[in-house]
Amino acid sequence: MFSAVLFVPLLVFLAFVGGIWFAALVTVEVVLGLREFYRMMMIRGMRPSPRLGILLGLALCGLSFAGTSSGTNLLFTAGLLIVFCAELLRSEGERGMEPMAVTLFGVLYVGWLSVHLVFLRELPRHLNQPYAEGARYVLLAFFLTWVCDTAAYGFGLWLGKNRLFEAVSPKKSVEGSIGGLLATMAAAHVARLWFAPFLDPVHATVLGVAVGVFAQVGDLAESLLKRMAGNKDAGDLIPGHGGVLDRFDSLYFTAPLVYYYLKMAIFHAY
Repeated sequence: MFSAVLFVPLLVFLAFVGGIWFAALVTVEVVLGLREFYRMMMIRGMRPSPRLGILLGLALCGLSFAGTSSGTNLLFTAGLLIVFCAELLRSEGERGMEPMAVTLFGVLYVGWLSVHLVFLRELPRHLNQPYAEGARYVLLAFFLTWVCDTAAYGFGLWLGKNRLFEAVSPKKSVEGSIGGLLATMAAAHVARLWFAPFLDPVHATVLGVAVGVFAQVGDLAESLLKRMAGNKDAGDLIPGHGGVLDRFDSLYFTAPLVYYYLKMAIFHAY
């Protein structure tokens, strides 16, 4: 609870400030998230290249803020080649496809999905809108995702009887999942009336359903990674909440969803 009291005002403040400060917040999350991800994979016995992965993650954050798609394409191409070259420098007995795949997957999973938060904040620049509007887009993604997570947990404790995916996450229930979905739909309409007037009732309903589904898929995806690594939590950085991945796993799936939905379905920018 204490960590949430500190983080939420900081998030709101930096979302409204935007610019390099909000990009810096996302960059810190990417670096910490990649450290946790690679540590989990190494516990499993895999051999990624954490320093190289974090370096590529930092470059990805910088290019996302610069807003150059050609630069991002160059990074992905160069990153693939660099990872291959780095693998050649390993001792012969340690070479393999697995280290390259895990290193690149971490950059894509933690880095690429996270930078959509920067894309959301910078979206007004590409739509000729007032720059301050980007704060609404970012806060919409956080608000809907956190409502879904909180409601799914609460309804699961209250009514949960039937397991959802017991092999992946034994504590998650069908009842909690349905409660999270319904709460997210309601939250989308609250957001429409509160701070997201660009949503009409139809878009609020569709986005609420989509976030309600994808937030839970993102949570299950990280549960699968933790189960593979034999970890209860991805880390212990945030007291009472586990690690960065435990807090942002749902946002990895919902931030891109909100970004592309707003850009294509609402603002028709292709």
